[in-house]
Amino acid sequence: MTAGRTAIVTGGGRGIGAAVARALTARGLRVTVFARTEAQLRAVVAEGGAARAVAGDVRSAAAVERLVAGHEAALGPVDVLVNGAGILARGLAEHTAPETFREVLDVNLVGPFLCARAAIPGMKARGRGRIVNVASISGTIGTAEAAAYNASKWGLIGLTRCLAEELRDHGVQCVAVSPGSTDTEMLARTPFPPRMSADEVARVVVFAALDAPDAITGANLEVYG
Repeated sequence: MTAGRTAIVTGGGRGIGAAVARALTARGLRVTVFARTEAQLRAVVAEGGAARAVAGDVRSAAAVERLVAGHEAALGPVDVLVNGAGILARGLAEHTAPETFREVLDVNLVGPFLCARAAIPGMKARGRGRIVNVASISGTIGTAEAAAYNASKWGLIGLTRCLAEELRDHGVQCVAVSPGSTDTEMLARTPFPPRMSADEVARVVVFAALDAPDAITGANLEVYG
């Protein structure tokens, strides 16, 4: 049963994040979408894909704490957290500026850590919750000109497994979903053709968040298309 349950989706203004927000809303959850671009978030809410839009940066611990507190005040306890925010920087490692490498890790890895850190105390207190981290098949392979992105996704899969171990005795599960080439604005900046839609990936995320057994915790669900 999903009636009365709530979710936070980061990166919820476009691409996979927006598709996940719409899919969770369709299942009856009240959803807050969080991203840096307020106009995109408001468009998701306007089309009925989410209940609330909050603009902010996952790299900011203070912004993430406000996000969780505001969500719980407006919609209720966080039952599902989907860490979908992510950025891509392409280029050979030798040509990648250190600050660019750090920015990708800050958004793609530190951001999910901060969001999980803010949501976990409430989930543990209630004895239930699901955290779904949107990783990538790039998190288990090597590709040229994507060192920062791939490293961040390798790290996110590792974070998922660590959180699963820490939370398994508290009724909270953590799962990674690793899509391949998905038809999004991000993919358009790469040489790879799309193999699936964001809506298809969203269905896997929703399965991990709502339908999968608790024993799935720690898993990395690879979606190749």
